[in-house]
Amino acid sequence: MKKILMVAALAAMGAGAAPVVEITSVQQQYPWTNTVDITYTSTGIESNNTYYVVFKVQDSAGKELGVITNDLKISQGSTWVAQWQPPFNVRYENCSMTPYVYKGGQDDYMIVDLETWQVSFESMSVQEASNAKYNTNDYKTKKLVLRKIPKGTYWIGDNDYSYNTRHSVNVPKDYFIGIFYCTQSQYARIVDGTTSNTSTVGAHNSWNTIRGSSGSSARPSSGIFSILNGKCKNAQTGAVLVDLNKTAVKNDATIGFDLPTRSMWEIAARAGLDTKYISGSTTTGLDKYGVQSSGSAVGTKDPNAWGIYDPVWNDFEKTRDTANSADLKTLQPNAFTPIDTGTAANFWMVGGWSSAELAFAQGHGDVKSGGWSNNSFRIAFIPE
Repeated sequence: MKKILMVAALAAMGAGAAPVVEITSVQQQYPWTNTVDITYTSTGIESNNTYYVVFKVQDSAGKELGVITNDLKISQGSTWVAQWQPPFNVRYENCSMTPYVYKGGQDDYMIVDLETWQVSFESMSVQEASNAKYNTNDYKTKKLVLRKIPKGTYWIGDNDYSYNTRHSVNVPKDYFIGIFYCTQSQYARIVDGTTSNTSTVGAHNSWNTIRGSSGSSARPSSGIFSILNGKCKNAQTGAVLVDLNKTAVKNDATIGFDLPTRSMWEIAARAGLDTKYISGSTTTGLDKYGVQSSGSAVGTKDPNAWGIYDPVWNDFEKTRDTANSADLKTLQPNAFTPIDTGTAANFWMVGGWSSAELAFAQGHGDVKSGGWSNNSFRIAFIPE
């Protein structure tokens, strides 16, 4: 069988000394077993961390054919082999394979128990296993689950949009963001202590209701984030997660639970992709990742490569950035620093069901005091 070399694009979580995976050969097994061996090497691996790689396979038309996991761990300088069984009538020579690298750790996920207010951290084996574990009813009603996004430098934006042109943004610390946007059940438990609400549809409340009317650079002054910041404690140490006695917020806005900035949201939604849409250069295939309407239950479609659900379609999502339309063109080099024009009446909204709002870099403003009834929000956490 003919050996071929496929140079794969890397989508690593974070930049800097990022791990690099290179495919050295793709070869059909002999005798024929309908199995293809993908041989690859890795560099840039830190010896004290565990890394995993997942391969996504696309045909010549860009259609995704599958994901190869095989519980693939990688280490510095090693040669590894992944195995793939192509669909019927698909020739592996006509396919492209892209590796996505994940860094495992003891705090890949933050879990907030909404009955005890205790916060624990869990590690990830492989992404697909964590997806299966967390995309269940308890994690949409009785608990919150947030995914860690490692610190580093990320590329976001798109030059087709003057208000969010392509640019690099720095993430100075690891942060966490909800794999689902906040459901009505979670909101009721946090704000009212209500346990009878079991709805997994997004909670639809105004920006001022969920965060308070103060500027976006200040701590949340009321609402769901103030409650979380005031109650949550580390399950192991018993220590509070957020020091509410601080009188000022640093430039890196380490303020605990809050809305994500639009940069934080886009980094998580992209999951390492540098394309216009989650489906590639066109909108074909977006229905794999979202429902083209508002008011749908969370997590009914596939997540992105980092286990983030509903990054397109479904509900629009609020961000922490507040500004009038002209100010929303401001680019922030620090992902944690929101656009904040003080008394601005509008906030920046991303994602959503509109056919005109499907690119990662798109968005528009809405009114903080009310606005559309069909926009939800994700809960983010920036460690102190």
